[in-house]
Amino acid sequence: MSFPKQISKRTRLGIIVLIFLLAAVTMLPRAYGWYKGNSPILVSVEELDKGVEELEARQFSSIQKKQSRKKKRYNAPSSRFNPNEYGAADWMALGLSEKQANVVVNFAKRGIRNNDHLKQIFVIDDALFELIKDSTFYPEKTGKTEWKNEKKADSRTTKTDINTATKEELMTLPGIGDYYGSKIVEYREKLGGYVSKEQLLELYRFDAEKLSRIKDRIDISTSNLKRININTCSAEDLAKHPYISWNVANSIVKMRVKFQKYTDPDQLLESELISKDLLEKIKPYLAVD
Repeated sequence: MSFPKQISKRTRLGIIVLIFLLAAVTMLPRAYGWYKGNSPILVSVEELDKGVEELEARQFSSIQKKQSRKKKRYNAPSSRFNPNEYGAADWMALGLSEKQANVVVNFAKRGIRNNDHLKQIFVIDDALFELIKDSTFYPEKTGKTEWKNEKKADSRTTKTDINTATKEELMTLPGIGDYYGSKIVEYREKLGGYVSKEQLLELYRFDAEKLSRIKDRIDISTSNLKRININTCSAEDLAKHPYISWNVANSIVKMRVKFQKYTDPDQLLESELISKDLLEKIKPYLAVD
């Protein structure tokens, strides 16, 4: 840069310094941004190893959680059972889904002859098989023809009284496993006894097909039905019965005051809440002694 001759040396030096300062002020923000954006990050080897360890630990924990969610939980059977006699509800009680249970039931229609045969069913994984293998039992016959003949022979055996049979006795019926064996007994206690075979259809998921398999092999004795004396019972006692709602029970007790004493269950028809159909349904469980 050249300056006029009349400007003194000291003045020229001052101008140069001023220009330098202005340039420095202008470039300083850019230089600072470049420094912050491009400065290297210094990390020690120890810190790097620690970070890698933490990352691996997180990944391992994530895998464990996923495996834990995928791991199926099963329930052990409460007693020995024949897989051929288990229904879908029984397999679901062990932990299978409804679809998986139906697969096993359909397979059982062709006959499951031993544990090796059972293990071939793809929906029964190793965990479930290990849980149930020591609780299973099978008919001694192994041939397909003999298997069918055995089922036919079973149909000619003595009938099972569902009002007196134990759970284990009920489990000898086709399609009645631990689950339905327990449910039939439980519902029998709530009712006071069965008066018809069709009442089994009131059990959860007990369908007409299942009833048809055992209908010719069961019997019902009604001599020991538990009856409720409508002349002495409370509304609370009546409402415990599966067929009697609280409102109906309360109505029966209130009308008792009007009649002073019931002499015939048909008198209950005077209640607006009791139809002929309902009366016929509850009549076997009522007494007027």
